[in-house]
Amino acid sequence: MLETIIKFKTIGLVLRQETYLKKEYEKIKNGFASFGANVILEENSAKTIGLNGVSMQELCSVSDILVSLGGDGTLLWTVRESFRFQIPILGICAGRLGFLTILKMDEFDHFIDRLYKGEYKVNRRAMFDVTLGKGSKETKSVAFNEVVFSRAKIASMATIEAYANGEHFNSYFGDGVLLSTPNGSTAYNLSCGGPIVLPQTQAMILTPICPHSLTQRSIVLFNEYEITLTSKDNTVVIIDGQEVYDMRKFDFVSVKYAKYGAKLIGKVEQSDFNALKEKLSWGYK
Repeated sequence: MLETIIKFKTIGLVLRQETYLKKEYEKIKNGFASFGANVILEENSAKTIGLNGVSMQELCSVSDILVSLGGDGTLLWTVRESFRFQIPILGICAGRLGFLTILKMDEFDHFIDRLYKGEYKVNRRAMFDVTLGKGSKETKSVAFNEVVFSRAKIASMATIEAYANGEHFNSYFGDGVLLSTPNGSTAYNLSCGGPIVLPQTQAMILTPICPHSLTQRSIVLFNEYEITLTSKDNTVVIIDGQEVYDMRKFDFVSVKYAKYGAKLIGKVEQSDFNALKEKLSWGYK
C-alpha cells in the first residue's frame, strides 16, 4: 500500500485517443480537485479534447500517480511508457471489456473517496525485459502482456527455434509463438488456447500460434528462465500489440522477467477470481 495517498497532489492523466473524453476528463479533474490535487494531461491526450498537455516523460517526472482512462490498450501504453519511473497507475475503463482496468466511470466518485482514505491496494504485476540483438547491437523494450513472434505473410509458415537459458528445447512450425506474462494470459494467449495464469504467479507462458503439429502445446516456465527465440524466415516481433520489429534486421529476441513489476492501484476487495468471474462470465448470476 502507498504511504499516504493524501500526499499525492499531482495526478497525471492519459486518455484513450480514439474517443472524445472531454466530459470524463472534467469529472476526473473535478474529483481530484475536491481533494486538493491538480490533474495534468499527457500531450497527445490533451490534443484530443482541445487542451494543452506535457510530454509523457515530464508527466511521469512530476506526477504522484497516473490515471489511464480508456481500454486495456491505453493502460498498456501508460504502463510501458512510465515503467522506469515506477509510478502507481489507476486504470479506468472507457471501453467495452477492460481486463486490466479495475474501475468504471460510474464508480469513480465512490472510489476516489476510498482512495483518499487509504482504502485501496497496489498490485505488483510482472513485466518482461525484451532484447532484440544484432551482432553487438541491442534494442531494448519492455512488455506487460506478451511478446509475439509471428509470420509476416499470411500465406507463409514460420519456423522458430526456442532456447531456455541457452539450451535449445523446441522448434515451432506454424503461424508463430507468443511468450506471455501472467497478466497477458487472458489476452492473446487465451485466444490461442493457452492457460489462464493468475497474476501473482511467477511464471512465463510459451504458447504456439496455430502450430502445424498436434503435439505442440503451451508450456508454463519458471520465471527465472531467459527465453531466446530465433528465426530465419520472414517473421515479425510484436510487443504488447504496440511495437513491431522486422526480424530480418535482428539475430534473436531474448525475453526475461524484469527486476521490478508495474504498480496498479486496485480495490481492496477485488480478487483475481472475482475479476475472472466478471470478465469471463463464469458461474451463475
